[in-house]
Formats: sequence, C-alpha cells, structure tokens
Amino acid sequence: MSEVRLNQPENQQPKQNNRTIFYIILILLLVGINIYLYVKYYQTKNQSLALTEEANMDSIRIADLDMKYQETLVNIESYKGQNSKLDSIIAIKEKELMGFKSNLDAMKKKMKVTEADYKKQMDGMQNTVNDLMAQIKDLQDKNQILITKNDSLGQSLASEINMNTQLSSTNQTLSQKVSIASLLKPTSMVAIGVRGKSSGKESETDNAKKAEKLKVCFDLPENQVADPGEKTFLVRIISPEGTTLAVQSSGSGTFIVTGSGEQRQYTTSTTVDYDQKAKNVCTYWQQTTPYVKGNYTAEVYQDGYLLSSQKFELK
Repeated sequence: MSEVRLNQPENQQPKQNNRTIFYIILILLLVGINIYLYVKYYQTKNQSLALTEEANMDSIRIADLDMKYQETLVNIESYKGQNSKLDSIIAIKEKELMGFKSNLDAMKKKMKVTEADYKKQMDGMQNTVNDLMAQIKDLQDKNQILITKNDSLGQSLASEINMNTQLSSTNQTLSQKVSIASLLKPTSMVAIGVRGKSSGKESETDNAKKAEKLKVCFDLPENQVADPGEKTFLVRIISPEGTTLAVQSSGSGTFIVTGSGEQRQYTTSTTVDYDQKAKNVCTYWQQTTPYVKGNYTAEVYQDGYLLSSQKFELK
C-alpha cells in the first residue's frame, strides 16, 4: 500500500506538464490572431487612403489638362485670319486638338487619368503649339510677312479662367453648405450604464461596479436634404481621466476631424439604413476591465463633424 502512495505524484506530473503546454499554445495562438487582425486593419486602412489620394490626383490631372486644352485652343486661334496659308495650317492643328479634346472628355467620364496618359496629353498639346510656332516662323522667313498674335483672345481666356475660378470657389462653398445641411444632427441623446438581468432584459444603472456596458442612444431627425441609404456614425466615449475608451480588436479606430484635420480615436461605430425619416439609434460599448467612477462624455460624429455630446456619471 505504501508503494502506491509514493508513486501517485509521479503519475500526476505528466498531466500537469501537458496542461501547461496546452495553455502556452493557447496564449500564443491568441497573440497570433490579435497580431493578424491588427496588421489586416492597417492594411485595409492604408489601401483606403491610397484610393482616396489616387482619386484626388485624377481630379487634379483632369483640371490641368482642361486648362491646357483651353490655353492651346486660344493660342492656335489667336493667329487666325491673317494669311490663307496660315489658316489652312491652323485648321489642321485644330483637328489635332479635337483628338486631345475627345481623349479629355473620355477621362472626365471615367474620372481616371494615369500619370503616363497625363504626360502624353500634356506633351501632345504642347507639341501642337510648338509645331504651329515653327510653321509660322517658316512662313515669315519665306514670304517676308509679319504675323501677329491677337492678344485680345488671351485676355478673354484670362477673364474666363478667373470667372471659372470664382464659380468653382462658389460651388465648393455651396457644396460644403449642402454637405453640412445633410448631416443628421440628433434631436436628443442619452448615455448611461446598463447591466443584464436574469430575465434577459437590461436595466439602467449609474453604479460603476454594476455597469456591464455603456449604452449611447440618439434620435436622428427627419432630413429631406440628406440622401437616403446607409449612414455611419462614430461614437467617442471619454473617460473621467480624459482618455478615449478604445480597444482596436473591439471595433475602435481613428478618424479625422473635419475642419481642423486633427486625428482622434473613436470608441465604436454603428451603421444605420436611413430613409429620411426620424429614427432612434442605440449602440453599446463593453470592456473587460471595470468602469471607473466619475464623469464621462459621449460624442457622436458623422463624416468628421461633431453632431452631439452628452455627459453622464458613474458613481
């Protein structure tokens, strides 16, 4: 009997070792998953930023090409009506320019211009002007005639460009006003702690120890200016210490504040299907650590704009 008692610890030792190895593998697996999700999130974010930058570059290139086309057209037409031979040369150049115009219209339709296409168009239009200048010089040298440029056309272009710039600025201002008018500023907002009950329902609480989640609810207004469809709202909950409650693996992230360009963290986000009618929206935040006592602030953002904020206290 005494021999059996002495051997028992030796039999239990392999089981304890196996359990330790299992826990180590489990921890490493969880760490690996978190690293993968972290890398995946930033890859997606970087891809989104790259697409936005590319779209902005396309718009800039199209605007440059449009301006170059107008400039080239005025340059060519400013020599019209002085010489029949020159007019026939100008007619050919205008036909060449129409080819560039067709390409530009196709680019505007697609809103897509590669760097290579942009350079090709720019160089092509400049070569058209350079070739015209060379032929004008040739005509002058051979026929001993004076060919002058009609600067009034250039002045008209400058005036038109200035007017277009003013209209563009006005349109941008109007577009910004419409964008602000389409924001869904909540008519009311509530933030409170909640905990679950045995019945499956939840009950509100301002007790920091009892609170299992933080609940933020807000009422969206009826807004006929806003387009119907999915709308995403970012909720930022600021702790009594002044820091944003955020856990990346739980859906937290960062955003840019419209106007200031400041980067901030948000706690959670929610997307709703908006049909231009009033709607109540609620979202929750749950963390593994207990909530501290003190005054909290909940903020709601849309498209980088702060829509509403609400203070609440956990005791």
